[in-house]
Amino acid sequence: MATTFAVHVMNGKTYQRWIAVCAMAWALGIQAVAQAADPENCLMCHRYQGLGRIDENGESVRLFHVDPMYYDRELGPHARLKCTDCHPRDQVAVIPHQSVTPVDCTNACHLVTPNRPPQQFAHDSIADMLKHSAHTPEVLKKSNELLGSPLREGQSTCLLCHDEPTFRRDKKRFAFEDASTSRCDVCHGERLPQDTPFAFKHVVSRSRPARTHEQLARSCALCHSNAAVRREFEMPDTIASYLASFHGKAMLLGDEETAGCLDCHVGELQNVHTMKPHDAVASSANEGKLPDTCRSDACHPAAGALVTAAAVHMEITPSRYELASSTDDSDSSGGVAATTTGPKQSIWSIEFMIAGMFVVLIMCTFGPSAVLQLLELLQLVLGRHNLRHFEYIELNNRIKQNPDGTQKLSRFSIHQRVQHWILAICFTALVLTGFPIKFAGDPWAKWLIETLGGLTMARRIHRYSGLILVVGAVYHILYVLYCLIQDKRRRNVSWMRAVLDLPLVVTPADVKELLHLLGFLFFLRKTRPAPGRFGLKEKFEYFGVFWGCTLLGMTGILMWGNSWTSHYVSGRMLTVSNLIHTLEAYLAILHVFVFHMIGVMLSPHVFPLHKAMFTGETPAAEMADAHAGMLKQAASDLAISDGESK
Repeated sequence: MATTFAVHVMNGKTYQRWIAVCAMAWALGIQAVAQAADPENCLMCHRYQGLGRIDENGESVRLFHVDPMYYDRELGPHARLKCTDCHPRDQVAVIPHQSVTPVDCTNACHLVTPNRPPQQFAHDSIADMLKHSAHTPEVLKKSNELLGSPLREGQSTCLLCHDEPTFRRDKKRFAFEDASTSRCDVCHGERLPQDTPFAFKHVVSRSRPARTHEQLARSCALCHSNAAVRREFEMPDTIASYLASFHGKAMLLGDEETAGCLDCHVGELQNVHTMKPHDAVASSANEGKLPDTCRSDACHPAAGALVTAAAVHMEITPSRYELASSTDDSDSSGGVAATTTGPKQSIWSIEFMIAGMFVVLIMCTFGPSAVLQLLELLQLVLGRHNLRHFEYIELNNRIKQNPDGTQKLSRFSIHQRVQHWILAICFTALVLTGFPIKFAGDPWAKWLIETLGGLTMARRIHRYSGLILVVGAVYHILYVLYCLIQDKRRRNVSWMRAVLDLPLVVTPADVKELLHLLGFLFFLRKTRPAPGRFGLKEKFEYFGVFWGCTLLGMTGILMWGNSWTSHYVSGRMLTVSNLIHTLEAYLAILHVFVFHMIGVMLSPHVFPLHKAMFTGETPAAEMADAHAGMLKQAASDLAISDGESK
């Protein structure tokens, strides 16, 4: 037993030795990597993530960590620079370092290229560009002060926008990297030696923005969403309004093809450091140049010039200011257009009035429906039934015993069930593909869009689902017209009479039944009303579908065909259409998922699913409570006593 214990101890010690050896080998390997990428051996200390100190004022911590992998894997254009190419050698030669002069990114540095003599290089040309841009040195210096001075005195203001530059890798762009560099090495491998992999990464990555749209928006937000900076320079929160627009939402969902900050504010063949204010004549976002900017090959090449009036910065505010003498419809803020002369006067924007109208509409429709639903729930909790509930159930069973009884009690024909399934499937697809765009900033929205195959696929599903829904609506209208003509011929009545007798047309009797129902729900009556085939609630939902299909269909088609419509109507109509489309979708989903689903899935009479969706038949308990009038009519047609005389 002692021998066994000793063996275990020996094995344990051997295992520990192996761990120590592996750890030492790993450490030496890392050190070798650092030394190969860092000839001045600065990473011996700076590779540790916790390296830092507290400032003299005791209010901030300065970190000095440098990632060795950045240099080893050549992840960016600075990977070939030595530390002393930017930091004065005499100031960093002593360890621990004393006070070091802040780095000025525009100073000259020495670039060492393999097999070539050192070359002089500087970013001083960038400093000259900034003097004539929207981001002048004075603006950047003032912004730094308003931000709480994150940059110390003497530090380059370039750091307000730039951090450590990296090569932006993209699966598509770099898919053939090895093949491309191998072709270059045919000449530049031995005869004309060049470091082709590094050159390839540098040239390809710098031929486009170094950051994604989301990273750019975050960088711009440092100033453009800061309250102090915006007050100083009288700027709106352009990042918030951009994120509220379709372009911003598409960006949040990972679409790199959508328009970002630089796509609009930096024109083709222009340098980002020469960006002009949007009201400058030379700016690509200027009113005169905006049509060309929006209709570039990368954006909307087939659109009309009127597309520029669409809101790239979506902003719904209670009031806008316009000048009395003249107006300009090309304002892209989504509010009332800006003007140039005359006294200012406050007016409400169209977008704000539409939003307010829908708020009132939701309150006037969703509010009463919510009250009725809660009162119905109270009846279920209390176990309160219609006084004749069980009597109607017995009548339902007697009617079904008749050979023609089942047909008499069928509430939905095969055509109607097919139309319902078209509506249900398309509506579900529209919700799954549409609402993630509305809530683009939420993690679940991005996950769902990625699950559906990306934003492009989700939009394609959304559009064709909407198109099928519109076709289904047309199919339903033709079906109703056919039934109307057949009924008119069969009964030989006027068109007006035939229309008023359609089963889903609201009649004065429905209003009486509503008052009767309210009396029952408020415990003033002992019996429920006796609606026929369809009650007022179902008629209300039916016309809500008509309203929704019309609004959603028209606005959806208008936005889908923006390249065509922008030749004939102002782009602001696209903004209004987008707003109406979104708000009507809210209204639809509230009624469908809050009320309709309760009635057809969660109600105790039909749980877990209303079988009328499949067979057209309604459960006896549901018939007794919600369609007693239909039971009476069927009993009368089949000469069956309904018990009223008892």
